[in-house]
Amino acid sequence: MTSLAARVQFAIFSRLVARAALVVMIAPSFVGAQQATPESPAAPTRAAKAAPSDPLIDVRRGTIPIIICAPHGGGDKIPEVSQRKQKPVDPPRGTPKWVTGADVRTRELAQKIVADLETRLGGKPYFVMARFHRRYIDANRAPEHSYEDDDAKFYYDAYHDAAAEFCAEVQKKFGAGLVFDVHGQASFKDEILIGTVGGVTVKLLLERHGRGALVGREGLVGRMLDAGLKVKPALDSETLNVAAGLNGGYTVQTYGSHRPTALDAIQLEYGTDLRSPEKLDDTARRSAEAIAGFYQAYFQRRKAAAAE
Repeated sequence: MTSLAARVQFAIFSRLVARAALVVMIAPSFVGAQQATPESPAAPTRAAKAAPSDPLIDVRRGTIPIIICAPHGGGDKIPEVSQRKQKPVDPPRGTPKWVTGADVRTRELAQKIVADLETRLGGKPYFVMARFHRRYIDANRAPEHSYEDDDAKFYYDAYHDAAAEFCAEVQKKFGAGLVFDVHGQASFKDEILIGTVGGVTVKLLLERHGRGALVGREGLVGRMLDAGLKVKPALDSETLNVAAGLNGGYTVQTYGSHRPTALDAIQLEYGTDLRSPEKLDDTARRSAEAIAGFYQAYFQRRKAAAAE
């Protein structure tokens, strides 16, 4: 079967030839989180005059049922795509303007979490991470609220095609799994907000193991606290909701276990202080410690029990 990376590269080539009749070079680009692995498959590449091998999306197929996404941490321009303008987007949901600022250092944080998880778990998480800047595309929104320039559609679709393919593969191979969507926020500077739309996007986790799997001492909240991180919701909280606007966006709502994907999807909103250059490594290490323990308790052991 043709690989995801090869199909995306072919699509880029076809698109550019049809659009501008340019002579285009599509160079194989083995990219991704350098800390995670050097053999990451090729991602969608920027096949343009200036930088034919500079990727706009990092993707990697994994070996364990964990998918790490980072839609807002990129800083790259998209060739021949105009920036989004400030305009009304979705007033009924209280979002009156495009959000164009990057979630600073969230891509780097996601990379470091991936690398640490590999070491702890002895397997490779899948990942999908945007290198394009949010001023061009907001990959954590529905298409109609994500971009203005029609030429941006290709890159938006490439991001979500990869995420959807990985989710389907994890479901087929493992029967269950986790999606972690990494973001940044400034409202709670030294805290992580765990967004699940009030538990909706972890429907299967709660049905199988109860609320404690999320907010209990052995659940994700408890393990984050044990790793020395501050989080919302609180331990044993009666509500699974967090702050408005940070409670779980398009990615977890699209790939969560309330959908046919059957994967439990969790949005992690990291405060500004936790993403400072001085604290980034420590934040990643503590996060990976908590995620690994959570995965081993509720997913790895479940898989082992099923095998018996």
